[in-house]
Amino acid sequence: MKKLLLTTVFALLLFSCKGNGQAPNHETKNDDSNSASIAPSAQNDFVFNGDYEELLTLEIASRITGFEPSKARKTHILKGMTGEILRYNWENGRTIVKEKSASNRKRSISSLTDIVEIKWVDGEDDLESFMDYVNLEKYPEKTKVNNVGESAYWNPTKEHLEVYYNGVSFTLKIDISDDIITDKEKTIALAKLIVTEKL
Repeated sequence: MKKLLLTTVFALLLFSCKGNGQAPNHETKNDDSNSASIAPSAQNDFVFNGDYEELLTLEIASRITGFEPSKARKTHILKGMTGEILRYNWENGRTIVKEKSASNRKRSISSLTDIVEIKWVDGEDDLESFMDYVNLEKYPEKTKVNNVGESAYWNPTKEHLEVYYNGVSFTLKIDISDDIITDKEKTIALAKLIVTEKL
């Protein structure tokens, strides 16, 4: 039974490997009538090879955060598979204080890891399917972010930015401070850097 379970899990993982699944879209569509002035124009010869390490490099992550690149730890979960996540982590001594319980007034201090991450948005390789993913009817709390790619939305629940540009869609998250506004501003700045320098 254990052998059958392991074989099944291996087969599922093997068949879920499909690159990033995003074919480049050479038609530039925007959800705003005057977005030509907002979004950079997509290059017709661009082809994204599916390697998120080319989009979010350690150099760019360090430039945005101001953290020392040599102190970063990189994790690349499910590389080349659905749900791929590339993350750079720094241990900078940030902590959070939590009460264990209301009746037991003891406090615990936990360390927090500073992160910069990019995550593949599954199968959203055109603007229409990206907007289906954003789904503003179901998630009205999401807010449009102008001047980032062809379309971008801030998700305050997950504290990440959902970005679409030239057939490539991804989410970005920066968590390096206790201030949500600072993290959001840095995330938007990172998205602009990736769109202008890497796409």
